[in-house]
Amino acid sequence: MRSWMLVLLPATLLAATSRCPAELVLNEIMPAPGTDWNGDGSFSSQADEWVEIFNPGAVAVELSDYFVADAGGKATPRAGANGPLGPGGHLFVTGEIAADWETANGFPAVGLSLNNSGDTVHLFRTAGGTTTLVDSLTYSGSDGDVSLGRLPDGTEPWTAFDALAGGAGVQPTPGGTNGGIAAPKILSVHVDPPSPADIDTIRICAYAGDTDGIVECLLRLSENGGAAQWHPMTLADGTPALGTWEAALTPRPAGTSLIWRVRVSDGSLVSETNDEEIVVAGSNSPVVLNEILADPPPDLAGDANGDGVRGSADDEFVELVNRGEAPVDLSGWELHDATALRHEFVVGPVIGPGEMFVVFGGGTPTGIPSPATVASTGGLSLNNSADTVSLKGPDGVARDVHVYGSEANTDQSLIRVPDGDGDWTRPFDVDFPWAFSPGLLNAAPSVVSQASWGDIKALYHR
Repeated sequence: MRSWMLVLLPATLLAATSRCPAELVLNEIMPAPGTDWNGDGSFSSQADEWVEIFNPGAVAVELSDYFVADAGGKATPRAGANGPLGPGGHLFVTGEIAADWETANGFPAVGLSLNNSGDTVHLFRTAGGTTTLVDSLTYSGSDGDVSLGRLPDGTEPWTAFDALAGGAGVQPTPGGTNGGIAAPKILSVHVDPPSPADIDTIRICAYAGDTDGIVECLLRLSENGGAAQWHPMTLADGTPALGTWEAALTPRPAGTSLIWRVRVSDGSLVSETNDEEIVVAGSNSPVVLNEILADPPPDLAGDANGDGVRGSADDEFVELVNRGEAPVDLSGWELHDATALRHEFVVGPVIGPGEMFVVFGGGTPTGIPSPATVASTGGLSLNNSADTVSLKGPDGVARDVHVYGSEANTDQSLIRVPDGDGDWTRPFDVDFPWAFSPGLLNAAPSVVSQASWGDIKALYHR
């Protein structure tokens, strides 16, 4: 038996304790994922955490004798497995796998529950009614997409695998030999602008890394259901080892559907994203999205529909505004989120120039200073952390689209300032004293002071 303490980086203090040479060992961990590591095509800070276990011995070891725990020790088992792990074998356990194991064994489904700012990971063995700690790792913190691992496998020292965060080390190798061959990693993709109109050049960007260097980045594009074609992307910033690749598309007509994905290759291994869709909106629609509340504040402060009850679903809302110079009949128009139709304007309303209309998730809208209704499908189902809200005309063509992410998950709405055609922001980011304002201008009129305007709006939120 032996124990040791290592200081690896100024920001990271690691300690491994008490293991026998014949035991399985912790080999690599990812406490702070910043992208998709479990391969399901989406990012989750819980599901994409991972731990790798290694068999450094000369014989197979039965996995069912072992379990992983966090700082709570053997009282907080987080993951286990079954079957043999052969000599030199690696076991890759993600937060998603851990949550499934917890559910199956009657524990709360919290995943690996690794704390980004510091934690301890334990590996226990159970035999003959005795639970023994065979390995552990304590860390003081980790940056996004930086794993902590033994290099070489199963030995000292522990180090930071930080190549995907701009460091000089190697890149993470979940389920593979530490310091060995790793597939290129697509760390993020985005569209600029996120909700393009028919006058916009559309830029699709991918941030990707590979210590061997990415030799090819391709965009797969299908337009309006047509055959998909591959287009080369160019390195716009950084290096082939870690950089941003870009493809620019000329403006497309309103209503155009673009299905796209990105593929990167280091010459031998390939990584791809899942398919994503862009729907091009019209640039001259008089009626547009003006305010979106996906995350009503807690308690009665979140009673956006004014019915006296705070409901996380009922008090969601989407506000429209007519920024044109003539009335618009909304008969046949629709509101969609990323997955489904949420509200259909079967007959009317007609909204005049400068007027607003609000669609709530449910409840009984009361005291709203503009016409309002509730979603015809029974709810708006707006995702707090990421969603797409689309306003479509009676011809099915998108008139306005807003794509948002985690910025919506902050107990306040997303708003245009100025109303109708301004950039999207949030009330508190521009020093407004209210969290939302259905049926009212997002920006205070100059004839009323901001303080008194806040008092007026507060009347509608009681």
